Order: sequence, then structure tokens, then C-alpha cells
Amino acid sequence: MIPLFLTIIPLLTLPTTALPPPKAATPTPPEQWSIPLLNMHMMTRYTGLPGNQPWPDSAKFPSTIDFDINMPHYQNAHCHTTWANGTLPDDLAACNGEGGRVRFRMKEYKALGTRRLELSFILQVFRVDRLFEQQTILMGEVAITANNASEPSSYLTCLSGAPFDGLRCSVGGLMSVQKELLLQASAGDADTDTDTSAQRL
Repeated sequence: MIPLFLTIIPLLTLPTTALPPPKAATPTPPEQWSIPLLNMHMMTRYTGLPGNQPWPDSAKFPSTIDFDINMPHYQNAHCHTTWANGTLPDDLAACNGEGGRVRFRMKEYKALGTRRLELSFILQVFRVDRLFEQQTILMGEVAITANNASEPSSYLTCLSGAPFDGLRCSVGGLMSVQKELLLQASAGDADTDTDTSAQRL
């Protein structure tokens, strides 16, 4: 009969192999998103008729924004929302395309002083990427102002139309900066408020 202590010693001297450390999540590389087309439509202060006549209730309409956004690997979306005149939309708005993974919102841009909200805002765009059980939210933002090509943020040219047509804005006009409207998008750089909103995506 083999003594018990002789059977324990070999077990204690067996080589041990350490388990490999868990793989760290691969960081999401930054991306550059472009907006080749952006149009806005809103009410002017007056109708455009002689005498600075106020808008009758029957002719009033909400402010709107429409834009296309191009992302790497042919990930493109069209975005649209409406909101009350003289304000900015409160919530995230959905974009068409990319399986509903793209949302956007507009926040007041205050760096150049007090202006009409629709003509001085920060456009924030979010995209949710899901791979297996991992979710990544990319966010890009850009400040947008209007009608002053000496401002780096003046991407919009806004012109009044016929009476009751209001103000129409687009990128690339005579009073716009002559450069592409680009967003530098990355993951994890959003503030707490942005993170909370993006969880609803």
C-alpha cells in the first residue's frame, strides 16, 4: 500500500498553466461623416406683405430640417424633423436608412451670442453599432450658423421667399463658408446628457 503523503506530493508538483487574460474590447476607430445636402424652412418674423403684417394663424407652419448624411462603408441616412417656430426640437429624431440606427438632435449654439435658435445651433448625430452583445454609440457634432461667410460655422445661406413662404436655408450658398460640412465622430466622448438620451436609441 502506497503511503498517502506519496500520492499528494506529485499532485503538488504538477506544472500549472495560467489562463489567458480576458480580451479587452477593441476600441471603435473614429469616423468622418459628411452632410452634402441640408435644407431648412421656417417662418420669418412677418409674412412678407407690405406693412410688416403678422402671420395669421391659418398661414403659420412649423420649422423643418432635412439633410442627408454619408458614413463610411456606404452607410447613409436621410434625416428630417419638424418643431415649433422659434425653438429647437426637444428630443432625438429618427433618420431613415441604416435600420433605424441613426438619430440626431439640435442644441443651442451660444458661442457667437444670442441669435435666432434655428440659425445658431449644434447638430449632433448618433449611430448605434451592435455586434453580438457589445453596443457602441458613435457621436459627431458641428456648430451651424447662417449668412456670414466670415464665420467658420456659417454653413447656411438663408433667403426670404415670396409672401407667406418664410425663410429657406441651404448649405453651399453665396453666404455660406466654402467648405464641406463634416462631422468627426467618435465613441465615448459624449457628455452625460447625451449618453442618457442616446440610451433611447
